[in-house]
Amino acid sequence: MAEFKKAALLSEIPPDSMKSVEIGLDRILIGRIGDDVYAVADECSHDYAPISEGRLKGKEIVCPRHGARFDITSGQATAPPAIAPIEKYEVKIEGNDIYVLL
Repeated sequence: MAEFKKAALLSEIPPDSMKSVEIGLDRILIGRIGDDVYAVADECSHDYAPISEGRLKGKEIVCPRHGARFDITSGQATAPPAIAPIEKYEVKIEGNDIYVLL
């Protein structure tokens, strides 16, 4: 059964940055664009590298290995070599706490 799990503190992720967190066996990338917070799987669908080692450019995450890009708001692949999306998670904010639906 899916439930919200605490992932990080809002104060740990400045606007226009991202942070990798582990919740159980899941590696999640939390990204913040302005005041909006998003969560996606921290794994490139092309070669399974941690995309958190890349960079956030606008609303795109750029994978450090081969330059694949993903839209952090939807998980969709936006540039090759990746063609498959990465998982996107629902996020809720309560005070300073960020929760992710797993």
